[in-house]
Amino acid sequence: MFTPAANISARTRRSASIKLGYVRLLDAAPLIIADCLGFFREAGVDVNLTREVGWATIRDKLAFGELDVVQALSPLPFVMQMGINVATTEVITGMVLNCNGNAITLSNQLREEGVDDGPSLRRYINTGFNSRKLVIGVVSLASSHHFMLCRWLDSLGINPKQDVIISVLPPDQMVRNLASNNIDGICVGEPWNSLAVEEELGWCVATSEQIAKGYPEKVLATTERFYSYRGEEYIAMIQALRQACEYCDNPNQRIEMLKILSKSKYLNCSPKTLSHAFSTEFPMGYAQTVHGEFIRFSGRDLNCPDLKRAALVYDDLLRFMPHNVSKLSTDLIPRVFRESIYAQAAGLCEVR
Repeated sequence: MFTPAANISARTRRSASIKLGYVRLLDAAPLIIADCLGFFREAGVDVNLTREVGWATIRDKLAFGELDVVQALSPLPFVMQMGINVATTEVITGMVLNCNGNAITLSNQLREEGVDDGPSLRRYINTGFNSRKLVIGVVSLASSHHFMLCRWLDSLGINPKQDVIISVLPPDQMVRNLASNNIDGICVGEPWNSLAVEEELGWCVATSEQIAKGYPEKVLATTERFYSYRGEEYIAMIQALRQACEYCDNPNQRIEMLKILSKSKYLNCSPKTLSHAFSTEFPMGYAQTVHGEFIRFSGRDLNCPDLKRAALVYDDLLRFMPHNVSKLSTDLIPRVFRESIYAQAAGLCEVR
């Protein structure tokens, strides 16, 4: 019989490998690179990297101690601290893994019906041409994807809670459901937008970088309990991942990195499809491109879990979550996003 407490106790022994979970997305690149190229090993950390089905699995396995550390959606630590759809769990993060990297993709059927940008989508919805509400998929309601979609819709005068249906799907099921006409659009990370465009199933109408530049996307999350037992190893993981993030942003390493990520045991996607996110001209479909950085892994204190960006995530969570989320004390923000942990890993100061 499974006993959560016993499982957590076993996993916190220093002799055990650290179980690190990730989801099949491009922004898992630093974790994959750090593991494949031996950065974790060089930092003196024994890591067992595991690919998980989706964010609900990541959340539940972290709560029950089946995973020790995870690639997490930036709102996840707050959600778990609040006990939303999961047992209340003290979850923290000492590192932001990347910023942006998502896009909103609409179906080609909408294009054929006259929707070619945000304002035309608003007109399409307001005229009631379609007898049903449009359905747009996101990976989790407690995700930057959901928040970016709501921000974008809201900016167009479309009420995200009333005018559309927002449905939750695992990332790797987005394209399949778009192809089956089960949904009318998606807000998801790469490579799924690029796959939808390449397979002529949809086209991108906006990127997360256009909606909220520099928004923290994924974080390295763990439980307070695990950190109390194995904090030195968690800090060593951050040091290894800082190196991996710099590697991922280095154009000179791009070919080798894409070759690694494309392997079937990791992202199982062609290097060409994965490369779009690193282009300064991201292909949106219908011969349109958007200029600038689509995703970033390092630079300009990007990896520091600073309180200003943490507050953005926390405020969006309160604003857009459909649950009756009661506002907790703002003291929760520095308890969850630990700048001091990152500072120690970066060699700037000691943990207070």
